[in-house]
Amino acid sequence: MITIEQYADLCALMKDTAGDLSKEAAIAAEHNVSLDDWNAAKTHYTAQMSDPADMGKTAMAFMPLYQAALEKMSGGKEPCTLEIYTKIHAEMAFRKDPNNPAQKIDYNIVLAEHGFTHDTWLPCESYWTPRVGAPGPKYDETQGQKFREMMQKESDRIFGIVR
Repeated sequence: MITIEQYADLCALMKDTAGDLSKEAAIAAEHNVSLDDWNAAKTHYTAQMSDPADMGKTAMAFMPLYQAALEKMSGGKEPCTLEIYTKIHAEMAFRKDPNNPAQKIDYNIVLAEHGFTHDTWLPCESYWTPRVGAPGPKYDETQGQKFREMMQKESDRIFGIVR
C-alpha cells in the first residue's frame, strides 16, 4: 500500500487526467507505482475519506499534503488570479438554482461556465483559500482585504444591488 503522502503526490500529478485510467496508469508507472498498487490506494483512501466513522481524519491528513504537492508542481505560481477566484467563489456561494430559487446553484455549473472542472478548480481553491480566508501561516492581510472587497462587489452584482 502506498502512503498517504505518495497518494497525495500522485493525485496532484493526476489532477488533469479526468479519470482516464490509462493516463493514471502511465503517471503511476513513471513514479514506480504499479497499477494494482495505485488502484488499491485509490480505493482505500477514497473509502476512508467517505467513511463517517473516520470523522474526516483521513481527508484532513490528505488535503494539506495534496495542497503542498500542487503548490510544488506550480512552483508557487497562482493557478488563477485572485479576481477569477473571487468571481467563481462568489457565484458558487450566492447564485441560486434557476429551477429552484430556494437552493444554491450546482457549483459544477458555475465551474463549467468559467471553463473549469472540479479537478481543475481544486488548485485555485487550494492556493487562494489559505491566503485570503482566515488568518494562518499563509494568510496575507492585503490580499484578504482585497478579496473581501471584491466579494462584496460580486455579491452586489449577483443580487443586482447598485451602490
